[in-house]
Amino acid sequence: MRRLLALVPNMLIGAMAVLLLIAVGLFVFRTWYDNRIYPAAVVGDVNVGGLTAAEAEARLTERAAELETGTIAFTYGEQTWTPSLSELGVTVDLETSIAAAEALGRSDDAAARLAFTGDLLRADQVVPLRTAVDSRVLNAWFDRVDRDLGQPAVDARIVVEGTTVSVQPDRAGVVVDRAAATEQVLATLASLQPVNVTLPTAVDVPTILASDLVEVRASVEQSVMTPMRVTFEDRSWRIDGATLSGYLLVDTVMDAGQPAAKLSFDRERLAADLRTQFVPEVNREPIDARVGWNEERGLVALDPSETGVTIRAGAFADVVAEGFLNDDMNVEIPVVITRPEIDDENLDALGIETRLGRGDSNFAGGSWNRDQNIYIATELMNGTLVRPGGEFSFNDAIGEITYEKGYVDADVVVAEQVGRDVGGGVCQISTTVFRAAIYAGMPITEWHPHTYRLRGYEADGWGAGFDASILQLGSNQDNWADFRFENYTDGWLLVESWTQGATVIVNIYGTDAGREVNVNQWPLNGKNAGFTRVISDAQGDVVAERAFASYFK
Repeated sequence: MRRLLALVPNMLIGAMAVLLLIAVGLFVFRTWYDNRIYPAAVVGDVNVGGLTAAEAEARLTERAAELETGTIAFTYGEQTWTPSLSELGVTVDLETSIAAAEALGRSDDAAARLAFTGDLLRADQVVPLRTAVDSRVLNAWFDRVDRDLGQPAVDARIVVEGTTVSVQPDRAGVVVDRAAATEQVLATLASLQPVNVTLPTAVDVPTILASDLVEVRASVEQSVMTPMRVTFEDRSWRIDGATLSGYLLVDTVMDAGQPAAKLSFDRERLAADLRTQFVPEVNREPIDARVGWNEERGLVALDPSETGVTIRAGAFADVVAEGFLNDDMNVEIPVVITRPEIDDENLDALGIETRLGRGDSNFAGGSWNRDQNIYIATELMNGTLVRPGGEFSFNDAIGEITYEKGYVDADVVVAEQVGRDVGGGVCQISTTVFRAAIYAGMPITEWHPHTYRLRGYEADGWGAGFDASILQLGSNQDNWADFRFENYTDGWLLVESWTQGATVIVNIYGTDAGREVNVNQWPLNGKNAGFTRVISDAQGDVVAERAFASYFK
């Protein structure tokens, strides 16, 4: 017993020595691995023990690349897909994986650190290779597979053909079972090995069943059976339901959890067809009022004006569609109204206030044919309007001289020769309007005196040279000779012409600019004749002076 007690101090010393050796060994071990991963550490299936973080990253980067380019084979029937893990949205998180390996054995708990040291002696210490899956990328791949399967669920829908309304039946489909397929991807990541699996699928159930559309079908059928009445002014047209149904688009949607028909129209095509059908029926150009002068009332409308109308095809399609969709089967055609330039509701805007000039000529003693041509040309020129700043053209006012208008052959002087031609005598009217324009103070822009002195034009006190000839030779108007004058006023001009017995009378009406016209007849000098016109403004200042000379043969 005494000897045993004597051994106790030696045993304590030995134990203390062993503990000291262990402590020193642990200190040396931890100092050596201060900046390294402890030995026997494995990340996934890669040994990183004893490596620095940078060395471990280099080794794991190569393994991560192999893993991300690895594939999973999904099979469904005769179809196979072999996406890489990166195509499925898989990425390896090297930073987190290495940090987990570095953390092994470095707990703040001393007992835990000591226990870890013992674990190192018994087995490798494995931490998982951390990965992440981008659900957006994975679901996008599932979407592509769903399209490849080509078996989506088909909702029941309403089909309209003419006035026949039917229900296209629903059909169940096949799609990827995404939850199960995702689990397979995660299992592959856990095993770190490529796999071949059967693609998990699920039944794609239609949202809308044929049985849900019984009442919807009846409602649509009632709509297409009712014709639409469209009106404009006092006219109306009928568009039957079978025609309208050709433009009808029917979508079946869920509304508050219940199936409902969403009706719309192909409005662009409807507008094009409405334009084709109704433009000839409705569109019209504005028609100017025919005006004349009344000595008591001034300017009056002899024939009323008429507004122009243009269909608004797009708006027309809109009202037809909205009327159909809202059970309003009576609609009015929307149009654009264009007021005429000569509007009988606003004649004051023309500024025709008074008579500016008068001309007359005597055609007594002529032939019946010549008189006939005078009557026709006088009537055709009557009522001619000249816009502000515009130009009066005698040839434009009466148009082309033809037999179709009632003109007949009569004596004419053409190219210094006397002959007969259609419309002979029309110069009686051009002469008369020339005289009116002279005394109205209008600037004369084209004037051709007669080649020969015609004494008939000098009746009733008119001197030689107060005449104007015109010529319509052939159909090329560039070769015609015309009489023209300019409207210098701010208002319109009205040219009225008529016959009174054997006299042609022309009045020009317009806005009084306060001008005074003085005409000085020249003394007849052999075969030469003419006059000078002087125009003064309201202040007495001369604004225009011109000589009109005729050299007769």
